[in-house]
Amino acid sequence: VSSLRRWPDSRSRGENLTVLTFSLSVLTTKSLVTSSPSPAASSPVSWPGPSCPDGWIGYRGKCYSFSEMEGNWSSSQSQCSALNASLAVIDSEQDLNFMLRFKVRTDPWIGLRREPGQGWKCVISPVCSRFVIRGESDCAFLSDDTVSSSRCYIERNWICSKPDAYAKGTDSRV
Repeated sequence: VSSLRRWPDSRSRGENLTVLTFSLSVLTTKSLVTSSPSPAASSPVSWPGPSCPDGWIGYRGKCYSFSEMEGNWSSSQSQCSALNASLAVIDSEQDLNFMLRFKVRTDPWIGLRREPGQGWKCVISPVCSRFVIRGESDCAFLSDDTVSSSRCYIERNWICSKPDAYAKGTDSRV
């Protein structure tokens, strides 16, 4: 028994037992962790966040794309349609604030238009404007802090939007 080392005299038997018990519990835990399959490997991961295409920004169930190009209102809507989207429609004060925060330096087109003498119409529904729109022209854009109107032939950036894949139920990660 001379080959066994003695615990240093500065520790009591209680301290030695505590250290030994702690060491055993660490080894047991490590053994269990390394031998168990990870939850990620055994089940698919559900991802509750927005699922937007690269370069798009997700917010409140929609994906937004802020263009760097310019075009008139009709060509801007056509560009959005080519991306399976439409010019952005403002559904709430939160949506308005979000778009104002992320818009580019210029004042981009959004999805509101009216025929002369008619009310405002959204590109995705017949009636929609809940906001006062400044100006007397027929196509809407975001100005510094609100929605304004301009002649539809003016060249501007635009904002496209579409439901995110998670909100539409087409996200393969669900």
